[in-house]
Amino acid sequence: MNPPTTRLFACPIHKTALVNDLFCRACDRAYPRVNGIPVLINDANSVFRESDYLGKQSYGGASSYAGSLDSRTGLRQLYRRAMHRLSEAPFKRDFDVKDALDVILSALPHAEILVIGTGDTSFRGNTTYTDVAFGATVQCIADAHDLPFLDKSFDACIAVAVLEHVADPYRCVDEVMRILRPGGYVFSETPFMQPVHMGAYDFTRFTHLGHRRLFRYFEEIRSGVAGGPFMSAGQLLRYALASLSDQPTMKKWLKLFGLLVTYPFRWLDHLAYSNRSAYDSASGFYFFGTLGQQRLSDRELLKCFRGG
Repeated sequence: MNPPTTRLFACPIHKTALVNDLFCRACDRAYPRVNGIPVLINDANSVFRESDYLGKQSYGGASSYAGSLDSRTGLRQLYRRAMHRLSEAPFKRDFDVKDALDVILSALPHAEILVIGTGDTSFRGNTTYTDVAFGATVQCIADAHDLPFLDKSFDACIAVAVLEHVADPYRCVDEVMRILRPGGYVFSETPFMQPVHMGAYDFTRFTHLGHRRLFRYFEEIRSGVAGGPFMSAGQLLRYALASLSDQPTMKKWLKLFGLLVTYPFRWLDHLAYSNRSAYDSASGFYFFGTLGQQRLSDRELLKCFRGG
C-alpha cells in the first residue's frame, strides 16, 4: 500500500494545498512527518496537539484502538484476543461496511475513499487511511474536525465507530461533506445503547433518528441496526459487573466474566433484528447514503422514525 501523494494533502487550518513536502504558504510553515507519516493537526481546534506525536512516547491511543501498536504478550495478549473475539457479533449482519464498499466500488470501480479512524482495519479500493493514533494502515494523522484534504477530493468516506469519539460530530460531518465530490457516498456507524469506552475520548450517543439527522444533507440508501438489543444487554451487564471494583486488574476479569456469561444473549438478536422494537434499545446504528442537494427537514425527519 503506497501513501497518497503530497498533492492530496491540504493545510488543516486553511484547506489549501500543501507544497514542497507539507509546506503551507498561508501558515508559512511545514507540517511534520513522524516515521514517514504526516501529522496534520489544527492545534487550535483539536483535543490533540501536534507535539503529542513528536516525542519518543508519541500518541498511540488506547491499545485496543491503536491496533498494531499493542505490544502486550502472554496472558495480556490472550486476554485482549479473547475480549475481542467475544465482543464480536456471532453472525453477519444484514448490511455492514463491506457491503457498502461493494455498492460503492460497483458504481465507481476507481473510487477514491477516505477512511476516518482506521484502527487496524484494511478495506478494499483506492483508500486513504487517517486516524488520531499511529497504526498499521494509517497514512496520515488527522482530526476529523479539520480534515487535511482539498475540497471535493474523495468519492466516499467511511467512519465506523468514530463520531461518538469527536467533540463536535456535526462539524466533522460538515468536513466530510466538504471533501466529498457531488453525489459522494458516506457510511457511518455510531453506538446507541453502549457504555462509555475509550475513557475521556467518548462524547456522544445517537438514536436512529439522531444519526439520520446528523446526515441530513445526505440521501439515504440504507440504514439500520448495527448491533442488536441483546448485544446492548450484554454490554450493560458486563460494565455493571465491572463497576463492582475500581481495581484495574479486577475490572478486567469482571469484564471477561461478564462477556462469557452474556455471550449467548447475542444469538437472540437473530430474532430481534427484523423487529421495529429493536430500534428502541439497539447497541448501535449504521447509515449509508449519498451527498444530496437539499437538507432533510426536521419535520420530514420524524417520518423516518422506526421503533416499537
